Amino acid sequence: MAGIIPIPNTRVSSLLLRQRLTKQFQNDQLQLFRLQEQIATGQRISLPSDDGPAALRAIALQRLIERKNQLGTNMRIGQQFLAASDTALQKVATQLADIKGSTLGVAGTLSSPEERNAAIAEINGYLENLVNLANRQFQGRHLFAGSKTSKQPYELVDGNVVFNGDNGAVQSYSDFGVLFASNVSGQDVFGGSSAQVESKVDLNPALSLDTNLSSLRGGRGLSPGGALTISDGTNQSIVDISGARTVGDVVRLIQENPPAGREIQVSVTGTGLKLQLVDPGSLGGNLTVTELANGRAARELGILEKTGVGTSPLVGQDLNPLLLKTTRLDDLLGSKAQTAINSGSNSDNNDILLRASVNGTAFNGVTVQYVDSDLLTAAGISAGNEEVDYHVSAQPAKASLKFEGLGNDLILTASSAGIDFNNLVINVTDGGAIGDAATVSYDSLTKKLTIAVDSTGATTIDTVRNEINSEGTFTAAHDNSLEAAAYIPTANIAASDLGIVQGNTGNSGGAAKTLYIRIDPGFSTANHVVAKINAEGTFTATLDPNDATSAVESGTGKVSLTATAETTAGGTGTTLDLASGLRVVNGGETYDITFENAETVEDLLNTLNNSGAGLSAEINEKGTGINIRSHLSGNDFQIGENGGTTATQLGVRTYGGETKLSDFNYGVGVPTQPGFKLPTTIGTDFTITTRDGQAFDIDLSNATSLDDVVAEINSVAGGNVSAQLASPGNVLELVDNTLPGTTDFSISQASGSLAAQYLGLVPNGLTSASTTSATLTGDDSRYIDFTITSASGQKFGIDLSGAKTVGEVIDEINSITTTNITARLTSEGNGIELIDNTVGPGQLSVTQAEGTKAAELLGFVPTGATTSSSTGTLKSTDHNFLENKSVFNTLIRLRDSLANGDLNGIERALEDINVDIDRVTFARAQIGATQQGLQLSQSNLEDEDVRLRAALSDEIDVDLVEAISELTSRQVALQASLKVTGNILQLSLLDFI
Repeated sequence: MAGIIPIPNTRVSSLLLRQRLTKQFQNDQLQLFRLQEQIATGQRISLPSDDGPAALRAIALQRLIERKNQLGTNMRIGQQFLAASDTALQKVATQLADIKGSTLGVAGTLSSPEERNAAIAEINGYLENLVNLANRQFQGRHLFAGSKTSKQPYELVDGNVVFNGDNGAVQSYSDFGVLFASNVSGQDVFGGSSAQVESKVDLNPALSLDTNLSSLRGGRGLSPGGALTISDGTNQSIVDISGARTVGDVVRLIQENPPAGREIQVSVTGTGLKLQLVDPGSLGGNLTVTELANGRAARELGILEKTGVGTSPLVGQDLNPLLLKTTRLDDLLGSKAQTAINSGSNSDNNDILLRASVNGTAFNGVTVQYVDSDLLTAAGISAGNEEVDYHVSAQPAKASLKFEGLGNDLILTASSAGIDFNNLVINVTDGGAIGDAATVSYDSLTKKLTIAVDSTGATTIDTVRNEINSEGTFTAAHDNSLEAAAYIPTANIAASDLGIVQGNTGNSGGAAKTLYIRIDPGFSTANHVVAKINAEGTFTATLDPNDATSAVESGTGKVSLTATAETTAGGTGTTLDLASGLRVVNGGETYDITFENAETVEDLLNTLNNSGAGLSAEINEKGTGINIRSHLSGNDFQIGENGGTTATQLGVRTYGGETKLSDFNYGVGVPTQPGFKLPTTIGTDFTITTRDGQAFDIDLSNATSLDDVVAEINSVAGGNVSAQLASPGNVLELVDNTLPGTTDFSISQASGSLAAQYLGLVPNGLTSASTTSATLTGDDSRYIDFTITSASGQKFGIDLSGAKTVGEVIDEINSITTTNITARLTSEGNGIELIDNTVGPGQLSVTQAEGTKAAELLGFVPTGATTSSSTGTLKSTDHNFLENKSVFNTLIRLRDSLANGDLNGIERALEDINVDIDRVTFARAQIGATQQGLQLSQSNLEDEDVRLRAALSDEIDVDLVEAISELTSRQVALQASLKVTGNILQLSLLDFI
């Protein structure tokens, strides 16, 4: 160690002495240098090694100060953007106030066309100015574009304003973990997107092998590290699903880990899992699924079963997967019936998963049968040429008889459909020397059909065919599948065929709803069968991934005639109508949007968003459906059907049975007549006098409906007068059943009561009415809203006083018109469609009742008119107007209302300006609150910076007084050392002796 000077225990040598002194000088000089450096730099630490712990603390403090400085920069820049936004909003508020003031002067009926035109020109100028303000930029960033800061948020196109931004925020940190928005979205200030058209239905994605576990249970997924225990009642196994990612993984893990000595078949039902012990008939057992320790895997998978289901299948609960962009559209709105075709034990590479091609219950309960093709025709089929057929009705069993010679092969078909004649054996036997004759007999106990023919070959094939048909169990026809020759009736059955030729119906007959798969036994593989099932189209087939030894071997195994398959089950709901699509009205244009090429939810959303209809579609927050917005301001927005049911199925039709009438006509609703409310008095309301002079006083004080009126009159008149509702409609009709006398059939109104006038039995302003006939008919004009007249001239008064929704309007019409006129939602666009089922010279018409505008507000009658008519069908227009609530929409509506002289529209637009001003004011208040918060944060940050820098100074800065004092001491020490050294090393003559 060269730096260590030894301590001598003998006489000190001159060399050692010089080394010691030199070391002392160097140390003093080094300390002096360090002190001089500290005094010059003001820092105590130059290198981390100078003071390790202090250096670490200083580095942490320096990093913290740098981050705090960045936070200060964030807040300073954020305040600049907020100030720029506030300046723009101040101008917006001023212009909106000016618009309101200008419009109020021309809003009345006394303004001249010139004044209105001037106001319209002024509004157009304001509209352009507001669009420019909405597109204001600061430091290259659009202030009101939301998170799309590089894109111009508003654009004036064909008289409409298009919003290209979003409702996002540009956020920065004002402190660790504390975010603030340095902008306000144009949606919050100007508006730009309509209220969401939210899906009213759960699209309910079907469960499949590919479904991610994270999407189950409405997106809650499964708890991590899951495991469960499965038992057959005797043995149990533990299934670790912690590594599973999809439902298919769970299925595979359960099947690979059954209780000892057992197999478990697991299938996906479309909503959950189904577990089944294999061969429960012979092995028995009690299938149970329980949790391992304190786990939740079985419960979360919906298959927790502590008691057990015996040998029955364990059907799991609905796992409710989340709607994702990758979800296939044909898996929405329900599930497909399905089953598994198992040709052996696991890992045989021949099991097939079968699913119906459409959702719904129609294909539940389908039986699957492999059929030996060699039994059906003489030619049979070869592997790769399998045949697949689905039949709704039962099919008869068949068998082929192949004889030597030409033109004499037969196909036998059972005379009744079903499975009763399956696996029936047909024998051709020696009948002795009987000549051209044959006998046919059927033994139902042994299921054998015996055909006895001449032993010498004299029996012709036509004789055999006739005898088979005559016996009746089967019918016979020529089988030309192998023979090139046509049927030869005189062809003989050779003696060499006797006892040799045999037929068997196999599994060829089937009950209703059976899928027949005709195969070449021993050669047809699962791959062959899957291809043919998919080509047939009723069902889709895939290879069971849990039955494959490897990806290469999958599907190469031979299928078996003894394969087992439960009848299909699990089909629910319906299939989404992709071909019809939606009809969207937006921006004054109509768009027909179809989804024929869409396969996933993302495809559907992209089709909507790229349709040019100004739409923004997305999956809702719950992951159950889709929401659609409009980005166009200035026109109505509606979503209807395009001839099918797509909009209704997606739950986005803006006009349906559940639509509230109060939402119609921009919130005006559909005001109606008060409905049936009799203006009665205490005691007699009117007197009925029959033609034979009898008088009946009618008290209707307790009547609340026409049925009550009918009941009261019939009770009092006792058969002399019959009260009824005129058919069709809801008009009161009185029939005098007495013999004609000296008086007329009449109604006299009692003093103080207007009931008779209200019922239409007495004309307005009169106190009585009479007729020489036996019938008095009232009218319903006092309490109906409109009258529907059929082509045959029938009139139906419609009272909508109790209707709150479109569906209730339809129900009310149908209850009155019964089968004469049918009301329903139109299949194209939106509205109510009236279909005239009567025949007559007139037209179907709707006439508005006096004192109500219900027919007009429902869209049956044009604005300002009282009636409308059509032949056969009459449709209402859609008056459930959705719109984009924005500043621009208000100005465009105001401008158009001024141009059209629409006072109601002007009034509504002026009210909307107040809403717009409030929205801008609130946005400015929000900016001010954010700025105040940032100012407070900046003040706190400055104080914190002082404290942090003080702490950093304590760690690395030098104490100058102490350093200078030590420097002086070191200098004195060095001087003393030099002096001592000079004295010690002073040479004399004695040093050389």
